[in-house]
Amino acid sequence: MRSTVATADDAVDFEPTEGGLARVLGLIEARDGAGVVAAERERREAALRRFLDTPTPGPRPGRGWRHDYDRLSIPGVRWTAGEIVLPASPFDAVAALARDADADVPALAVENAAGLVHLGARVVRAPASSSLPDGVLVVPFADAVREELDGVDGAPATDRFAALAEAFQNCGAYVFVPDGTVIDKPIQLVFATPEGNDEAVFPRIIVRLGAGARATVIERHVGSADAFVCGTVRVDAGENAELDYVAVQQAGENARVFMQRSGDCARNAVVRFHLADLGGTLVRSIVDLHLASEGSRGEAAALFFNTGFQHVDLSTTTTHHVGNTTSDTVVRSAATDRGQGRFTGNIVIEARAHGSDATLRDDALLLGKRAHIDSVPALEIAANDVKAFHGATVGSLDEDALFYAGSRGIARAAAVRMIALAFFEPVIARLPSEALRDEVRTALDHKIDAATELDG
Repeated sequence: MRSTVATADDAVDFEPTEGGLARVLGLIEARDGAGVVAAERERREAALRRFLDTPTPGPRPGRGWRHDYDRLSIPGVRWTAGEIVLPASPFDAVAALARDADADVPALAVENAAGLVHLGARVVRAPASSSLPDGVLVVPFADAVREELDGVDGAPATDRFAALAEAFQNCGAYVFVPDGTVIDKPIQLVFATPEGNDEAVFPRIIVRLGAGARATVIERHVGSADAFVCGTVRVDAGENAELDYVAVQQAGENARVFMQRSGDCARNAVVRFHLADLGGTLVRSIVDLHLASEGSRGEAAALFFNTGFQHVDLSTTTTHHVGNTTSDTVVRSAATDRGQGRFTGNIVIEARAHGSDATLRDDALLLGKRAHIDSVPALEIAANDVKAFHGATVGSLDEDALFYAGSRGIARAAAVRMIALAFFEPVIARLPSEALRDEVRTALDHKIDAATELDG
């Protein structure tokens, strides 16, 4: 298999500055021609200005959060783009690479309707290994831009790091499922950064479902490299459409992963986001759901388990723009060792959104004396005749449950493991397949094994 380590001829040092963007544009011009750069220059430069000028939202570093986004240092990664051509299925190639590195990537064994694989920021081209219904598209984002597919040109990013992703975008995917089409198997989008691929990966993912369409899309981040991943996902679900969007993040222990995901629902459409952030040293994960048509429903189910020095910063916002809309958010998080986390959850019910029904539940479990998790749920309600609920807990293991397990002959260490794994079940149970549920349970079990400080 061809090496994916960038060379001086097809990569440049990444730096989030005007000079760094100029080097990127120079690389694009050398590879694709001046015409491509002329079409992209204004958009990328405007996005970089927004990144540089926009303050970072959220609380400043404090007792439970050590990272200052305004002083974020991203040393030693390279920006590249393009493609790798292989004679075999890209899923088989990445699975082989994982075996060579003695890494367990059970996700790649999941049966797919279709998918794309990226090694670093380079899309892997290979013979088609799936048969999709007529009209379904699963193509690299660069192809979608060249073909001017609907929805590629979105509104400029307003979030600071989403603007950075727009300025330096170098990979991604475009998925389209036409009206009335139901896809039984998942579509997988894999971003693999194996050892030696210390790259800046800026994916842009667009998923569009027509009226009455049904699909599951799985976004995966796997690998052991010290990568920097910063990207955006936009989901548009047509009338009566239903989408399960799953993001399983198992990047290297020193990787930094910043992703913003947003969803828009038409009348009677359902969009469910499922997030499992299990890797990386610093993770910023944002979910925005917009319910602007009657009968629409948005769901967000997320979990993270921080060990070592991991930090996860999760934020969800669901906005009810009109009435007779429904939302449900469930978050489970845990931390041990020096793991730190924070969750900010917001439900917004606008003035004309009478009849909205919204719930948010967040529970955090501290498994070590030095671990810390903050929870900040919030409601913004500007309408009457609504149902809105939020609740949050942060605590340690239930001693009564441990005592009960001990009285049944279960050793304390085994009881701690059992209770910790069961704690995540309300989120795991929502995943759209048993294969995914087993995969996440196994990953959590491995993280418990890797923890160096676990009360019990």
